Amino acid sequence: MIEEELKNALSNPLLLNVDILKLQHLSMKFSQIDKSEINFKKKINISVSSDYTTNFLIEILPLFLGNRNLDSKIYQSDYGSLTYLVRDLNNDFWKKICDIFILIPSSSKLMFLPEVTDSIDKIKDNARKEAEIWLEMWNRIKKTIIQSTFDPPFYTNLGNVDGIQFGGYTHYIRLVNAILIENLPPHVNLIDIESLIIKNKEIDWQDHRLYNLAKQPFSMNTIPVLANSISSSIAGVLGMARKVIVVDLDNTIWGGIIGDDGLDGIKLGNDTPEGEAFINFQNYLKKLSNKGIILCVCSKNDHKIAQEPFTKHSDMTLKLDDIAVFIANFNDKPSNIRKISETINLGLDSFAFIDDSPVECELVKKELPEVLVINLTDDPSEFIKKIELISPFYFKNITEEDINRNISYKKISIIKNQRLEATNLEEFLKELKPEIFFEKLDKNNIERSSQLIAKTNQFKFNSNLYSSTKLLEIKKQVVSIIRFKDKIQNYGIISVLIYRIDNKLKTLNIENWVMSCRVFSRQIEHYVVNHLVQKSIENQCNMISFKFEKTKKNLYLQTFLQEIGVKLNKNEGFYHIEINNITNKIKNYSSFY
Repeated sequence: MIEEELKNALSNPLLLNVDILKLQHLSMKFSQIDKSEINFKKKINISVSSDYTTNFLIEILPLFLGNRNLDSKIYQSDYGSLTYLVRDLNNDFWKKICDIFILIPSSSKLMFLPEVTDSIDKIKDNARKEAEIWLEMWNRIKKTIIQSTFDPPFYTNLGNVDGIQFGGYTHYIRLVNAILIENLPPHVNLIDIESLIIKNKEIDWQDHRLYNLAKQPFSMNTIPVLANSISSSIAGVLGMARKVIVVDLDNTIWGGIIGDDGLDGIKLGNDTPEGEAFINFQNYLKKLSNKGIILCVCSKNDHKIAQEPFTKHSDMTLKLDDIAVFIANFNDKPSNIRKISETINLGLDSFAFIDDSPVECELVKKELPEVLVINLTDDPSEFIKKIELISPFYFKNITEEDINRNISYKKISIIKNQRLEATNLEEFLKELKPEIFFEKLDKNNIERSSQLIAKTNQFKFNSNLYSSTKLLEIKKQVVSIIRFKDKIQNYGIISVLIYRIDNKLKTLNIENWVMSCRVFSRQIEHYVVNHLVQKSIENQCNMISFKFEKTKKNLYLQTFLQEIGVKLNKNEGFYHIEINNITNKIKNYSSFY
């Protein structure tokens, strides 16, 4: 039985604010419990190497990963070995069976920290030499890597101008980091140490005494910050970052209660510090939406009154067009959040809920434990900082689909409502004039394809991940990128299909197949199966096989497979079906291949 204290820690979005001694105590308890009692979303193996002592970090990192629904096993290399490992790519460390490498280099190990007499050209050349060691390692090691940037120096070389002048240690370290950033391959994810220091400026990052005692240069209070950042990056890489943000209205995106205070009485605008803080928060939410986070409203209000500020208040930054789903009524919020989830076809574990009421937050947390609940009760000037500390979202390569996602989901909601009113489903779908396009993998679609494989959960055959690098290296398999559009909108890339032909066994093997939930109910999966059957016939195959893993998330896919004649009799394993035994529907699509 898991103690309540540990349960609370695993669901606490601000775990990094817990005292380090308390975290160590909780981590010890976490290491001793039966993990089968917790329904973790994924299990991962991690290999860690650093130029520092990382014992204290490794001690609490599993707890932070558990907080993000990940069960982890961590292997740690010898102390201070990273400098040598990056130069010895045949070392057994790189051959470990793991999903992710975590690398934490030290600026103190840089070889060519500048002298004041060094020329600018020499400093630039040396920075390039430093970076090339890491670029070569990135080129050779193809597994997912999460690596921190080089940290600021213990001591400066040029005092107050150290960061802005050639010859400064800080400037040189930034130069090396910039080269790494400019040449970052898809399978490598950087953690910006300097940004973490700025965001957590109340913490003394460096601890010279601790370094002398234990060869750990950062203070104990920075360890939770680093553990949180690493766990956030891992969740993002694995497609487990939050994709939806559901916001309350009153005292959340404006001050006051619209139903009581009226349009002129709410606090919003640059006339007061509080009103300006709410404007800044709205700008922040709008920027999240522009980067692909789906923005929804869930408020206990009269629907018409709740929308008035969006249409009539001159200082509102957010508009109704920015909101994918707008629910304002007097029903309980867990029920309304479930309704939003059903409307946009995304699981509740993709949701973050923001509200100023502790009571509402506790109710959602109790009824919908999968939802990340963030209670904003402080000064609205601190709202953004609080969300940023939690790091619930993941941004690396923002695609065209990300930019248009909010609009896409808003239109999906419209189509769903129209579909409910339609008397003939086939005719309704046909009237939308849908078109499917198959295309080959190339530099223009690689990032979105890799992202879709990582993020998709509801229509995904198995947990095989393909980074952009790994996709490009595929030789013997076919990678089909599938786009979709209709008269309402262009959905962009909505599916990735990877398969290979086994001529000896006369079988088409599906290595993986993922599809965005944005197009559920459009019956695209049936069209793709027809495409696979046709490819099987062309290659004289009489069988389709695939590895399938049952999860709580892919119920839609399970139903579909059963509809076409697959008998799912195991949680995980390989399935085979003769193409003559596939029962499929005929769809109304134009196709271009």
